[in-house]
Amino acid sequence: MPANASEKLSGYVAILSAAFLFGMWATIGKFALANVPPLALAWFVQAVTAVAFSPFLRRIRLRGRDWGYTFGGALLGTVLAPSLYFTGLDLTTPVSAALLSNTEALFTVVFAFAFLKERLSVGGYVAAASILAGAMIVTADLGQGGGAVGSALLGNVLLVLAAACWGGANTINRVVIARHDIPSYVCMYLSLGTLLLAPIVLLREGTLAIPTAGIPIAVFLALTGSAAFTYLFYFAMRKIGALQVGAILATSAAFGVAIAVAFGFSLTALQAVGGAVMALGVVALYRSPSAKG
Repeated sequence: MPANASEKLSGYVAILSAAFLFGMWATIGKFALANVPPLALAWFVQAVTAVAFSPFLRRIRLRGRDWGYTFGGALLGTVLAPSLYFTGLDLTTPVSAALLSNTEALFTVVFAFAFLKERLSVGGYVAAASILAGAMIVTADLGQGGGAVGSALLGNVLLVLAAACWGGANTINRVVIARHDIPSYVCMYLSLGTLLLAPIVLLREGTLAIPTAGIPIAVFLALTGSAAFTYLFYFAMRKIGALQVGAILATSAAFGVAIAVAFGFSLTALQAVGGAVMALGVVALYRSPSAKG
């Protein structure tokens, strides 16, 4: 097999594996929440991931304004986003969480438009609108059972807000990683977020220790859905490029729903419709060329 073909294949295998791990996050996270409070789980997962990337930390070379960007990205992506995500997941179902994860692509585009002055073609904006429409369908569908309607709605809204925070963090991080080593930046970014989130967890829970019964699944979640996903994601970016990676990552919602259903969580017809609309929108968004100027 030619070198280019081999590299391309390795990139596709990496991003499909990453999409599976990202899709698994919702169901595994739901089970972890049975023993670990949401904020404590958010802190623990990121702390373990930061440790996993710690061998790369010595390569970091942040200077001046980069520290401000890193702090802002950490506040959005490692404090607010995971706290909102796990709190929302605790109130709703893994199916909703898997489907609503697609809104991160929408918010990444919105923030890139507003702050990085990036523009899309007309088709790109139509695709972004379809993601928003699908998200509204999934968020408003409360016929899921297993909880109060008000709690499910709040949980869905929190998941969308988490996606917005991750989208904002993606925009900030894009500025920094254009000039710096990615693995070392990921370690610094997660380490800073872990330090910022620690006092919040202490105030809320009184301790950073999580229940013994929740440690195995929390470690598994951190090493697979966070650390391994991050490595595979950036590996694929180098091999096949950002557009291909973004389009293929949309399959994570399908993986997530399939895993959730396999573990006994239900998928409503309305959720299926909303998820399909979002998935098509995400793929079209990443396939759409940028507008001139």
